[in-house]
This record gives sequence, C-alpha cells and structure tokens, in this order.
Amino acid sequence: MTHPEGVPLRPAATVVLVRPAATVVLVRPGADGLEVLLTHRPATMAFAPDMHVFPGGRVDAADGDPILAARSVVSAEAAAARLGGDLPPAMALAAHVAAIREAFEEVGVLLADHAPGVDVVEARTRLLADPGVFPAIADSLDLRLRTDLLVPLSRWVTPRWMPRRFDTRFFAAAFPSGAAVSLVGDEVVAQAWHRPLDALESMAAGGLGMWLPTSTTLMQLVHAESIEDIRARLSPGRLGEVVVEDVAADVVRIEMPAGGGVAGQPVNAYLVGRSELVLVDPGDPTGEALDRASEVARARGGRIMAIALTHADPDHAAGAEAIAEPLGIPVLVGPGGGRHLPYETREVRDGEMVELGDVPLRVVATPGPRPDHLAFIVGEGSAVLAGDLDGVRGARSIVGPPDEAAWARSVAVLRSVAPDAHWLPGHPAR
Repeated sequence: MTHPEGVPLRPAATVVLVRPAATVVLVRPGADGLEVLLTHRPATMAFAPDMHVFPGGRVDAADGDPILAARSVVSAEAAAARLGGDLPPAMALAAHVAAIREAFEEVGVLLADHAPGVDVVEARTRLLADPGVFPAIADSLDLRLRTDLLVPLSRWVTPRWMPRRFDTRFFAAAFPSGAAVSLVGDEVVAQAWHRPLDALESMAAGGLGMWLPTSTTLMQLVHAESIEDIRARLSPGRLGEVVVEDVAADVVRIEMPAGGGVAGQPVNAYLVGRSELVLVDPGDPTGEALDRASEVARARGGRIMAIALTHADPDHAAGAEAIAEPLGIPVLVGPGGGRHLPYETREVRDGEMVELGDVPLRVVATPGPRPDHLAFIVGEGSAVLAGDLDGVRGARSIVGPPDEAAWARSVAVLRSVAPDAHWLPGHPAR
C-alpha cells in the first residue's frame, strides 16, 4: 500500500477538523453511452494536486444563508431526507447549495433558473473573487436554485490518516441543455468528458490520476444509462445503524449501513479470527462503520492483519483503503479485481490458503456475480463467506450484468467443497 503521491501521512496524535463538502458529477448522453465530466486540478494545489476529480469543494458558511434556502426548490427537510436523514436539515440543504455553487464556480454551469439576459458571466467573476457573495448574487439575479436536479449519490469521509479531511456528499446532475463548460480561476487547469469505463481504464494504465472516491463513483456509473437510471438505483435510503454480532465460531458480522457510501444499501463485513484478524468486505467509507470494525478488533485484544474482498464492487470494497493504509496491511482480491482500484492489491487464487490471520481462509473462485468474485471458507469449513453469491438482497447499486451460468456453477462448486458450511451472505436480509 502507498498513500497518494505527494500527500504525507499525518502524525497519529494530530487531530484534524473534518469539514463538510459537496461534489457534483455532471453527466450527459454520449455517442457511446453516458459520459461524465472530470476536471484536472493543478499540481500546485494543497489538496488533491494533479488529480482528476468532479467539480466540488467545501461547504461555506454562506451556503446556509436563509436567502439561498428561500430560493431552493428543495426544502431543508426534504434535503435531509434525500441524504439519508443523518444531517440536520439546514446542513443538508447547505450541501445541496454548495454543490450548485461549486459547479458554477469551477466549470461555469449554473443549475438555476433565471430571467433571460441575466449576466451570469459577471456574476461568476464576483463569485470567484468571494464565494461569500453567492446569497447576494442569487438575490440580485432572482435565481431559483434547482436543487431538485441534484441526485444524491454517496457520502465519503476522508480517512483519519490524511492531512486534510472532508465529509463529502456526492450528487449527480444532468448537464443542462445548451450549457458550455468554462474554465476560469486557479482550481482547474483542464476538463474532459469521459465514459466511466474509459476513465477507469486510463487510470489503470497510469494515465488519469484519481483518488478512491472518484474511481469508486465511476465504477458505480459504468453501467448507468441516464440520470433517471442513477436516481432509481443509487439514491440514498434511510441510513441504518451499525450492527455487530457473533455469527459463527471466530466470525463477527459488522453490518455497515452505507455500502459504497450509499445510505440504505447495507453490506455485511466480517472479522475472522481470534486475535490476528482478517477483515472481509469493509464496503462502507463513511467512517463510523470502519471505526466500529477497528473497535471490535481492539476490544477482543486483536489486530487486523489483512483485508480480503469477495469482489471489488464499491459496496464491498469502498472502505478497504481507509483501514489498510495506516496499518500497512495487504488488500486481497480475486484475479483482476484490483484493476480499477487506485491502490496496491494482492491477487489470490482458487484453492489458496490465506493464513495472514490466526484462522485460515480457503479461497474458492466463484465467478458469476463478477468475474473476480471469491468465496472464503472459514477454518475447517464450518462457515463460508459467500459475498454476492447468495444474492444481493435488495441492494440497488449499479453493477455489471452477472453471468448467470457461471453463477450457477459457482454455487454448485461451493456447495460441493463445503457441504456442511453455514453460508454468511454479503448483504443483510431486507
């Protein structure tokens, strides 16, 4: 594992303030499918230098101004519900407003209704000079902020080991008809439209530099066909609680409520072992669930020795780096599973014994849900961590079409090699 180039690990005793932020993923139909807008940050930036990102930034105090709230199509209460219910209404609405402001600042796209002939270019110039004037701009131009056009996607909390931390709400929005991208200011040096898969392949080949929230969002959008498709599959639901329970000998289930950062799409992570533990499928990157996994390990007098992924879909993999990086432990994936992950992984193969913890895991290749899908037989075979092989149980994240024939063969293989095992699924029953 290596931390992002140019970003030093902060000292362990340092307390870093977590600031609220918002990001907007602008999408449009392209000749070969849905395209997303990526901007390129200058190498001189203090945060995410030389990275390719979506437009966004921190939520400013002015984003919560009552003038802007009054001009929002979405109410504060509705904004809170749209984000899963874990933010006070005023803060939730401020995140929506910040997404609109940042898109206007960084790429010149204004998601707001206004009268014909309004000089939005001059307004943007004022905004770039002082983001705090957005309420005055909205009032003077009689803007109607189209917060209803923002489709909430996910939440990402910068890991504790980073020198700057943000609690970021990701939104998607359709690129307005007739709009044009305009780069002004010092936060963006270039922009380009990409199909999500093309951008991921460029990253894998050493081209586009990305951090995990960006690459994960692209993975979630690879098979999306429209903004309506994104809204149907990825809009957050009500955020649940973190649940911890013993489910088998030497196996603890940690129900993480926001797989892939999407509230209401829970995933089961598992801690396997007695004192030297392997954490399987930590898919929630929002912080609280990952903290609970670490707390459970410490409470049992143990330590996490490795991360293992049944597959690299975001709802199973999104929290892996946040735990693995500061501990300096490996992330184990199936063949090809690490291709679209922006950090180092180690591939394991069918039949391999993972003995990094004090309870071994036997790897069984189980393609079908994904080509890289694995199952892990625990110890002598009393339990098996089945990932999505047992079904996704209501999770709605956009993933690739499964190979149904391979899936059926994998189920048969797993039942033959572990006939008496208790199957532990990748998602809780809903």
